[in-house]
Amino acid sequence: MAGFPLEHDALAAQVGELLAARGEKVAVSETTAGGLISARMLSVPGASRWYDGGIIPYAGAHRWTQLELDVEIARQHGAVSAPWVAATAEGLRKALGCAWALAESGIAGPQGSRRSPKPVGSVVIALAGPAGAVTEEHLFPGSRVEVMAQIAERALRLLREALEAAGPPGG
Repeated sequence: MAGFPLEHDALAAQVGELLAARGEKVAVSETTAGGLISARMLSVPGASRWYDGGIIPYAGAHRWTQLELDVEIARQHGAVSAPWVAATAEGLRKALGCAWALAESGIAGPQGSRRSPKPVGSVVIALAGPAGAVTEEHLFPGSRVEVMAQIAERALRLLREALEAAGPPGG
C-alpha cells in the first residue's frame, strides 16, 4: 500500500496549479489528519507559491489562543461540529491573511472520544474563502490511518472544487 506523501500527488498538484493561477494562497488547520493535508501539498514542487502555512492544534487550547476563537462555540457545539470547524477555518484565514483556509476536526479512533458521543470516523471539514465558509460532515470508515487519509483526500477535493467553481480572483 502506498503511503503519503506521494512522489507525484496529482490532486495536490491540481490544487496548487489552481491557486497559483489565481495568485492566491491556502492555509490549513489539521486536528485529526495530523499534518497529512499539508504534507500532500508540500510534496508538490513550488508549493511555496501557494501554500501559506498550517497548524496542528491537537490540543484544543491551541486553536482558541492562536486563532483568537470564541471557546464558547466549542463548549456549546463540540470540537467536531460545523460551527467550531468553520470558525477555525475563518480564524486561520484571518490570522494568516490568505485567500483560503481549510480546517478539520474529527475522531480517528480506534477509541471514541471521551467528550463526544459521535462515533469513530466522525469528521467535519470546513473551507473558508473569499465568499465565506462551507462545511461538510462525514463518517469515514476504516482504521485510524485510513480515516486520516480520507480526511486529507476529501479536504483537497473540497478545495479543488471550490477553486474550480470560483470566478476570477476578486470576482
